[in-house]
This record gives sequence, C-alpha cells and structure tokens, in this order.
Amino acid sequence: MKPKNDNDPHASPTLWSARASEALWLTAAVAVPLIFNPWGANAFELPKVLLLRTLALLMALVALIQFMEGRGSAQRSARWLLWPALALGLAQAAATVLSVNPRLSLWGSYERQQGLLTLGAYLMLFLFTATNLRTRTQVDRLWNALVWGSAPLVVYGLLQALGPDPLAWQTDAASPVLSTIGRANFFGSYLALVIPLTAGRLLSTRQRWLTSSLLIGQLICLVLTQARGAWIGLSVGLLIFVLLWAIAVRHKRLAAITAIMGVLTIGTVILLNVPNGPLNSLTRIPGLDRLAALSRTTEGSTAARLTIWRATLPLVSERPVLGYGPETMRPVFARVFPPQLVYYQGRHVTVDRAHNLWLDLWMSAGLAGLVAFGALLTGFGWLAWRGLRGASDRWEKAKWAALIGAVAGHVVDLQFGFDLTASATIFWLILALAVTTPWPTLSASEEKGKGTSARFRWLPYTPPTLVIFALSYFVCARPLIADGAYWNSQQGTPSLQVRQVEAERAVSEWPLEPEYFIGLAGIYLQSANPIAAEKSLAAADQLSPYDPQVWVARGNLYAYWGDVEPHRYLQAEAAYRRALELAPNVATYHTALGLVLARQGRTQDGLAELERAVALDATDGTAYHHLADLYQVLGRESEAAWARKEAKRWGGE
Repeated sequence: MKPKNDNDPHASPTLWSARASEALWLTAAVAVPLIFNPWGANAFELPKVLLLRTLALLMALVALIQFMEGRGSAQRSARWLLWPALALGLAQAAATVLSVNPRLSLWGSYERQQGLLTLGAYLMLFLFTATNLRTRTQVDRLWNALVWGSAPLVVYGLLQALGPDPLAWQTDAASPVLSTIGRANFFGSYLALVIPLTAGRLLSTRQRWLTSSLLIGQLICLVLTQARGAWIGLSVGLLIFVLLWAIAVRHKRLAAITAIMGVLTIGTVILLNVPNGPLNSLTRIPGLDRLAALSRTTEGSTAARLTIWRATLPLVSERPVLGYGPETMRPVFARVFPPQLVYYQGRHVTVDRAHNLWLDLWMSAGLAGLVAFGALLTGFGWLAWRGLRGASDRWEKAKWAALIGAVAGHVVDLQFGFDLTASATIFWLILALAVTTPWPTLSASEEKGKGTSARFRWLPYTPPTLVIFALSYFVCARPLIADGAYWNSQQGTPSLQVRQVEAERAVSEWPLEPEYFIGLAGIYLQSANPIAAEKSLAAADQLSPYDPQVWVARGNLYAYWGDVEPHRYLQAEAAYRRALELAPNVATYHTALGLVLARQGRTQDGLAELERAVALDATDGTAYHHLADLYQVLGRESEAAWARKEAKRWGGE
C-alpha cells in the first residue's frame, strides 16, 4: 500500500475545516479560563466546564466530517502521546463503569464538575488539536492565545488586589486575588503554567516591552495569590526553562548562574523553615512568612495535607487497580475522616481531593490511570527533548524549553494541589503543542491553497450536526439554565414563593444534581411543607446514596418535624445514625444525634453522643453549650460549669 504524502492535497483538511478547527482550540485557550457567571450558584467552574464540553462536541463534529471526507491524518510523532492519552481515557471510563457512584463519576461533583464527561472533553481537546495543528502560523497563534489570553485575568486580579472587588466574591483562601478562576490557589496554578510560555514568547518577539509588561503583571498576581504550591511549581519550571535554554544555546555562564540561583533559592527556603535560624527575622515579611510555614507539621495547610495523605493511603490499597471512580473521594474519604483535620481546615470543610497528583489519580482511576498518565508525561518529555535538540534557531529552543518548564512546574505544583478546568485546559493544549515535533514548516498561504477546490456537500452531514447541537443543549445549556434558577432560589430578597418556583425550575431543568434537591428541600421546609421536603431529599438520596450530607439533611428535616410530630424523632435518629455509619468521625453529626436523643428523653444516650462530639472536636463551642445543659439536667454541676467555661472559650455562648 502506498504511503500518504504529507503534501498531498487530499491528505490535508479543506479550508473551512482548518479555520473551524483553529477557531475551536483558540476559543478554548482564551475563553475557558476567562468565562464565569455571576448569576449562577456555581459561578466559576460550571460555566467553564460547560463551554469546554460544548467546544469538545463541536470538535467531534468537525472530526467526524473530516473522517467522512477521508481527509486529515495525524503526524507520525503524535503517536507518542496519542496512545497514552487514549489509554488514560479508557482507564477513566472503566473506573466510571465500576465506580462506587457511577452517576457522580460520569457527571462530576457539583463543586468541581470533573467527571468522565469533562475528562473526555480534555482528551478530545488534546487529540483534536494535536492532529490538526498543521502550520507554523497556527502554532504561533495558539501560543499567543495561551499567553495573551491571560491578560484580562491579570488585569482583573490586579484590580482585586488594589481595592474592593465590584463583584464581591466570597472566599476562604489566604488571598482575595482569584480573578476569573474562582480561588487564589487555582489562579496561581493557572499562572504557573502560563508564565513560562510568556517567558518563551519574550525571547522570540520584537515587542518585548509589551510582553515584559504582561510577564511582570503575571508575576505580581502570582505573588499576590499567596499560593505556595504554585510558587514552588513556577520556581522549578522557570529554573528548568532557563537552564535548558542556556544549555541549548551553549551559554555556559547563564547555565552556571541559573544552577547557583537554584541552589541558593532552595537553601533560603530551608533556612527560613529552621526554628530560630539565621533568617528568622525575615519570616515576618509578607510572603516569606508563607514559605517559612512549610515545615510546620502541626498546623495549617501543611499539617492538613500530611493528614489527608496518611488517611488516603489505606483507601487506595483497598481498590488499587481502577480506584473508586472519578469524583468519588468526598463520600469515600468521609468514612476515614481524621478528626484532627478540623483543627487544620475548619469544622465544615469537606475533603474531595488528596491534594497530590498521584494519590488523586490512584483514587479515581487506580494503577491503570497512574501508568497511563505516567506514560503520557514520559512521551511528552521524549518529544520535547527531541524538539529541543533538533531546533534550528534560538527562538525554537526557547519555545521548547518553555514547554518543558511549564509542564514540569505544573507537575510539581500538583504535588500539593489539584487541577481544575482552567489549568487543565491549558495543560492539555501545551501537550498538543508538543505533538508538533518537529515544528510545522508549511506557511499559511500554502495551507490555504490546499483543498479549496473540493466541493462540500452539506446534506450527508446534517444529521450528525443536528445530533451534536441537540447534545450541546441538553448537556451544556440546560445545566447552565438550572444553575441560574438555583442561584435565584438562594437569594434572600425574593419572596419565598418566588424562590420555591426557581428551585423547582432548577430540578426540572437538571434533575441529575442532588445539590438542587437539597436546596429545594430547604425551601419547602421554610414553607412549612415537610412532606414535599422529604420527597426532595429522597430524590437527592437516590442520586447520591452514600453521601452523609444528604442523610444529615434528612435528619435535620425530621428533627424539625419532630417538634410537631414527636414520632419523627425516631426517623431523625435513624438518619443521623446512617450519616455516622458513612462518616463516623464528624463531630457535628454526633452533636445532632445527641440533641435528638435528648429530645426523646434519652438523656444518657444523648450525653454520650455529645461527649463523643467534644472528644472529636475540642473547639466546638456549640457542642459544649448543649453538653452543659445535659449535665445540668443530670445534676452534675461541676461538669456543667466546666462545659459552660469551654463553650464560652470557643464561642458557644
């Protein structure tokens, strides 16, 4: 069989296909990190995911038409990344089928939206971009989109740092600089990926003052995010970038200086973390105080991550091959929740990620996912190194060094965090750029001349087009409409009746989200309609049968209902006990159960639960307050006085 010639017009896409393909991946590079919806309950992640899924569906349509036309072929070098990417997708699909909650693994959690559909969208973006990047001009445009697409995010981040945010976002992060990403540490991860690309562009452009201004703005925003994982990741990424570029252009002095700077930076961080060390006076400087806290294993985020990692290791050993399925960590981790986490992260923070790339992959897709992703990174490293060695000029060398630095820094960053839509989109586009080894040499005019004489007949492509647009509406537009309605239902200004109508519209538009049913149940309860609330919570339980928070909501409903119909207290007790079966170490659940038992006249049983609550969380003032009341009822005055003192100490009175 005669091999295809890359210069054969019949092997290249038609003009419309090339333009459509490029428009799709450029939109992903710019719009996905930028888009948000201030009129939605999930203002950041949901709009990004829905846009990405829509673009992925359109990419699938273009790819299908290309296949039907018999046009387009992947570069030979692409196989080094395409096969591991496909293996990763298969591992995630198998893990979803065998998941402890297939619905959750398919659609993703409400907060993160990183289920199989989103993971598939990343893979579609990567595969489509990798197999359709044809010209050097296209590569340059995508690179510019990745770099300059960050400009509005940087401007918004700087405005947030300079004064009150006009949109008044609420965050519990260390910094209010969250831009359009939704949280400061996620914004930091995005910047840590983009900054090496900007540095690479700085070495290959004539408008250096403009690119330098953007780079400075990116660095300032990264510092302001207070995201230590991103700081460490970027430091590693920039070190590798400069070192590789210096080696590639044979600039020995720069390579030596870079290596020395790297050693000095590591040494400085180590000395900052030495108690009463020589740099102790610097630990009071904003920013350096964050770095000086890295070694504090008894408080803060470092202690929290170590605790989570220790609790996660036994879990992955229970299902090592395919894990528990994407997005299932929150209900799975609840049953081994370490009580001391409340001292590091707060009383109402749930754990849905291990905050480590390898543990998160192991939890979601098991060893199969780990091996596939490891092969993907290995393939990237081989392609990028080959591209760096084969680069014909210093600018190409800078670009390859930037790609390696960006990916290496991102992997380091993910040892302490996790990917969400904005950074994951950029990551997969960077991998697609690596597939273009060696850099394409076709010019835009040459590509434009190919295939323009082909007659495109639309009729055979109408059915798949209609199917794709229908899917886009049902799986992308409707969730956005539902989330807007849910946001309206949670506002305090409309009447209760209006809020109920909006909540009902949310569950009608998207009945696959348990969060909407829980919110609707709360509104029914405010409307003194416990029967409707019970039905709504039952629907939430059908969607998430192993979620302790759903059972706590049911317990709260029956406890409220029991004030009118006392026999409902038994149902409340059963619901709380079910929640404790799923999450035995959550102190607030024991408090709720203790109060219900006390209302039934079972004072001793209630006392035991409240004592268990304060044993798990010695800083819960509310539990101490109720404990004091029960001690008083039992005539244990000294213990009641002690409990009141503790309640006052921890804000329970």
